Amino acid sequence: MTKKGMTRKERLAKAETTAGISFWVDLKKGRLSKYYIQKIIRNFIMSLFRYVILICLGFIVIKPLWTLLKNAITSPTMLGDKSLMWIPQEVSRIFIDMSMSKNLMNYWSSLLYTLPTTLILTVLQVISAGLASYAFARLKFKGSNILFFFVILTIVVPGDSIMLAQYAAFRNFDILGIIGLVNGTGSGINLIGNPASLYILAGTGMGLKSGLYIYFLRQAVRGLPISVEEAAFVDGAGFLRTFFTIVLPSMSGSILTVSVLSFLWNYTDTYYTSLLNPTTSHLAYNLSSLSGNIRWYITTAAQTKPEWVTTIDATNPFVQQAMISACSLLTVLPLLIMYAFVQKRFVQGAARSGLGGD
Repeated sequence: MTKKGMTRKERLAKAETTAGISFWVDLKKGRLSKYYIQKIIRNFIMSLFRYVILICLGFIVIKPLWTLLKNAITSPTMLGDKSLMWIPQEVSRIFIDMSMSKNLMNYWSSLLYTLPTTLILTVLQVISAGLASYAFARLKFKGSNILFFFVILTIVVPGDSIMLAQYAAFRNFDILGIIGLVNGTGSGINLIGNPASLYILAGTGMGLKSGLYIYFLRQAVRGLPISVEEAAFVDGAGFLRTFFTIVLPSMSGSILTVSVLSFLWNYTDTYYTSLLNPTTSHLAYNLSSLSGNIRWYITTAAQTKPEWVTTIDATNPFVQQAMISACSLLTVLPLLIMYAFVQKRFVQGAARSGLGGD
């Protein structure tokens, strides 16, 4: 009997027999071997194990952020209540409002200073690291391996060991005596307390984590096909034109990864900021400063509004912890918003970088 002349019930029975419509149909009809059943069970257990691991890792990541949020929005009268594990029974904005006040974080002014400064540092670091990585990956010259060894040393050597040298260099900044010759004093200029000191480090490949970025991008460049670059050289393109028109667009994922990491670390940096440009206008530096004397800051800020004076007890350790949580939450909030937009490309760039080779 042809398929056209079969009834609906006969067609379904034949489909079950030939194709095995579902696992349960095959199991009921005895068409599954013992090995196949064991494979299905093993895959199910492995998938369950992976989900358990991912849920646990997600909890580890989310728990600190949720704790900051919970402490920041809990009413002062409910602080210290042991029954409040995850969700506060009474919500209040008092800690957020105090954190944004001028006597604590001066949030909006500090944010308007921190974001442009961090963005400039990020752009300078990406450009300097990209050019250096392209040179190390493509230009073969005598001593290149020795120079790259020094790049690796910038990753390995602790920053504290060169702190004094960096401070002295920018305390009397001069380039081969040219600045002293021009100004007629014979000495350089003082760049301590000036963001230009940070810009110089970032632009010369000596900024925060620049050695890591150079290594990261060098691996990305080595994974690109060199034939396109050779064709560009034959057509008359120089080093810089080839880099900006061919290499840079080809490793956009890696560039985005380095940009996000650079922005993140420069945004939260307190080492170079406290050493070369100590200013409370920088959010991370301001947060580290007030964390050491939070009681005095709370007392000073509370005196600006009568309702804060009657509600906030600066000597209460739970109040101090809630205030630090609110300040920390406001500090990391721009980073969370930024990562929400770039997380897909960031993960792809991090996963693909360094997979290729010469």
